[in-house]
Amino acid sequence: MDKTSKVNKVVSKLDKTIRVYFGYKYKLNDFMLSGMLLANDIDVGRQEIVKEYLKVFHRIGKVKKFMIADLESLEKQEYFYLRGKSNEVMFLAYSLEAAISEQYGNMGISPKKAKAAVKGAEGVLRLEVRLDKPKAIRIYTADADTAGCMKELLWERQNIFIDVFRQVFPFGDFYKKDKAMEIIQKEVGDRVLRRKMLRLVTLIPEKKSLYLAQKAMSCSRDMDKIMEWFAKINLSPVTLSKRQDMKYLKSLYSYLLDEK
Repeated sequence: MDKTSKVNKVVSKLDKTIRVYFGYKYKLNDFMLSGMLLANDIDVGRQEIVKEYLKVFHRIGKVKKFMIADLESLEKQEYFYLRGKSNEVMFLAYSLEAAISEQYGNMGISPKKAKAAVKGAEGVLRLEVRLDKPKAIRIYTADADTAGCMKELLWERQNIFIDVFRQVFPFGDFYKKDKAMEIIQKEVGDRVLRRKMLRLVTLIPEKKSLYLAQKAMSCSRDMDKIMEWFAKINLSPVTLSKRQDMKYLKSLYSYLLDEK
């Protein structure tokens, strides 16, 4: 079954369920779609690596057009939660294993049964994009009826996810600062561009934010070119901290774009 047929089948089945449930008084188009959850589960191998990626999210820090939705996440660094300042688009990153374990623990289920329940979630980084209100839905579809709206969103769901993710997470693999600077010195021939890229790498830990470091450089017109070059050499400007055990982390885009 092709993608179009699968999408049509899902929406048709939901419409039929609604009609039957309400005794054929209502149909899908009598309701308004008020939100949608788009999730990607990335198997990075081990729980320790999940934690390392979450530390990277916190090193990215403040993000343009978003604000931290949960201040507790800054202290614990067990998850990363952003809310759009004006569009009700949310972004959330967390350990799927830890989330399931906590859920089962709150339900009073024994540790032995909880351990069995999380099998399959070990080493999985869960990334979520939430279109939380109708105004967020309308960013990605102008379809007037609910059925058409759902079909469009389901068809474009991975593109929508990537669109939001790109606003939050930079392209490229992650290295320690010294190694990142070594790669820039080797791969970037343009002296002026190289100097700006090295400056950005240095500023991010100081400003504790990729966005604030970009603003501090006072070269906004060149920033797109600078970020394009980081992507071109597959290097993230956000580096791993000295306290992190890992010396290298693979770009999350290598997982996400393989799934498109």
